[in-house]
Amino acid sequence: MKVGIVGFGSIGTEVAKALIKGVDNFSLYGIVSRSTENAQKRILQLQHEIKIYDLETLINNCDVVIDCAPKEAFRTIATKCIKEHKTLITVSGSGILDNLDLEEIARKNNTQIILATGAILGLDALRAASESKINSVKMTTRKPPNALSNAPYVIEKGLQLNELLEPKLIFKGSATEGAKAFPANVNVAAAVGLAGIGANETELEIWADPNLKRNTHKVEVDADSAVFEMSIQNVQTPENPGTGKITGLSVIACLRGLKSPFKIGT
Repeated sequence: MKVGIVGFGSIGTEVAKALIKGVDNFSLYGIVSRSTENAQKRILQLQHEIKIYDLETLINNCDVVIDCAPKEAFRTIATKCIKEHKTLITVSGSGILDNLDLEEIARKNNTQIILATGAILGLDALRAASESKINSVKMTTRKPPNALSNAPYVIEKGLQLNELLEPKLIFKGSATEGAKAFPANVNVAAAVGLAGIGANETELEIWADPNLKRNTHKVEVDADSAVFEMSIQNVQTPENPGTGKITGLSVIACLRGLKSPFKIGT
């Protein structure tokens, strides 16, 4: 199956590396990048020929499209994939959260949009719990200041995070509000909201912690079927501290699952 990657930053590059190395049943068709110059530099570093296409050409010629672009591009990418009946894998929980109307359109067109687990864990347990009653979901994200300093909310509030000497709570609200305030930082919160009780009802705290070197997430769930906590400490990608290395790996795992004879988890 031919795979196209839209967005060629840190996540898209890692996915391309894996496909070049070899993923059974899948081959890299090409990429779409908003900066051809930057994309060509990355391609040179990979030492492998990768073709750059416009979005429409890529989608028309691929079986699976992987969205690694900023959330603002999600609707355009998803709409074109739905129209052409192409499977879309995305890491943009925030993009999905802003475009929930696409679910019905995708259903009518018999097309699937898959949200990879990204940098969070336990979505299977949340989805299972949501089949009955979930009483509450609370998520706490803690990141080093450099992983949050470029977020729109931080800039708008004039927060000087790099001067922090101790942990600081910088946001408290719903996952919906957090996804809008930190679109590139808390896709995990959007994913937790979508999998569980709903983003509006999912409580979210975001802390900037100068003592941390890893992006950490803790999810606490109280349901009538189970009470559980999940936590993860993600190693940052070198060029984008706000993104965990495991995010790109989750996309590859998701891709493998499309053709695997065994499906592990929901």
